[in-house]
Amino acid sequence: MKLAPMSYRDYVWPHNPETVRVARAKSIKAYSVPNAGDVLQNMGNGGRVVTGGGAFTGENCMEEFARLTAVFSEEGSGILRVPGFAPFAAVFTAFSMKGAAQPNCVRYEFEFREDDSGDGKESVSAGPGRYVCREGDTLWSVAIRFGTDVETLRTMNPSVIWPNAPGAGTELTVP
Repeated sequence: MKLAPMSYRDYVWPHNPETVRVARAKSIKAYSVPNAGDVLQNMGNGGRVVTGGGAFTGENCMEEFARLTAVFSEEGSGILRVPGFAPFAAVFTAFSMKGAAQPNCVRYEFEFREDDSGDGKESVSAGPGRYVCREGDTLWSVAIRFGTDVETLRTMNPSVIWPNAPGAGTELTVP
């Protein structure tokens, strides 16, 4: 089984990270009640936290680490695509080199937190198999986001005349 590559915004991992952990937790608040002890109240589900790590290898490993560092430096949320999960808005909250860089190998760790703010900056989908383009999208950027290629998107969306500028609000069929 071939997994789609992990991606965040327009960055696509050349090889999926070695470890990826997707966790959720409930927010629980404890209240002290005199003569009765603590009472727990469920405050709702928290967003997903995605952690993991891996290694960039080869003679260009430091350049790849620098590319991901630049993505980490960008403000706000972006679309995170983790193999086996539907894409969701997330903030890149932590990124570090693990140990010292070795010749042809740089190990790293990361953390993303789901962004439920609903600020509307990025549209993920308009339903199963649908995506609404935002300003600046190209078929190439949409293909990366959904782990496919431009030719597949062109076949699925014959009405798109300009693959470099489908236009904000254009609804695409995606795999």
